[in-house]
Amino acid sequence: MDFLATITALENEDGKKIFEVMVNDTVSLCVRVLVFILIFYIGKKLINIVLTYVDLMSKDRFDVGARQFSKSFIKLGMYIILFLVGLLVFGFKEQSIITMISAVGLGVGISLKGFLSNIAGGVVILFTKPFTVGEYIEVNGAFGEVYKIDVFSTHINTLDSKRVIIPNNVMLNSNVINHDANEYRRIKLEIPVSYECDQKRAVEVLENISKTYEGLEHDRKPFINIMAYGDSSVNIYFIVWTKREGYYRTRGNLIAHIIEVFNKENIEIPYNKLDVNIKNCRGD
Repeated sequence: MDFLATITALENEDGKKIFEVMVNDTVSLCVRVLVFILIFYIGKKLINIVLTYVDLMSKDRFDVGARQFSKSFIKLGMYIILFLVGLLVFGFKEQSIITMISAVGLGVGISLKGFLSNIAGGVVILFTKPFTVGEYIEVNGAFGEVYKIDVFSTHINTLDSKRVIIPNNVMLNSNVINHDANEYRRIKLEIPVSYECDQKRAVEVLENISKTYEGLEHDRKPFINIMAYGDSSVNIYFIVWTKREGYYRTRGNLIAHIIEVFNKENIEIPYNKLDVNIKNCRGD
């Protein structure tokens, strides 16, 4: 008891009891922490409401990629503002926060150039629109459908359902092939036929398919011609047009249809064959 009484009786230079000052500071710190947490909780709810409102407002005005980027950018900015407000409530002075922002900004500018270039790349992609969400693109060996464009990166779903995430500065500095940039796409097939069949008849059959097959653009001129002699076939180029929507489905169905028609017309598509001859080597 004497020890506790001694501790509680200690005073600082201003004549205030040290124990009371410590208790008051601890209570004040706990209150500030609770207020800080409360502000972040309420702020997070408000940010979600704002993002929902932005999503509804921009649904009819912007494409999916622009909405995703805008929401990502707004979310990042609002969290930064929320953090700064929390620091003010916690007791930091405005001058201290400005000094901290300047120091952090300088450090970010020096050490996180890639970080900032990703944001800049996202802004360029947003406004120039070299591709949009839902289009099929090819970049850095990755081929697939654009799933999402956010502040820092572009997400691509490959045909075998893998997610490829590419930084925006890489997207901006790479050769991007957009397979869906135009309204129409070409289906280019190299069709082999045997030397023994009537190649002119094969060309006629293909020309008829180009004019009648559903899914092809019959108003656009096709290219159908014998182009090369192969090891075991004569190769015919068959190039036709279709709309970009459903391109792969149309292409696959067209190949199956050509095989079906060739079989009916007795036009042989050669394939590798292995002939096995068994000889009787016995002397009887």
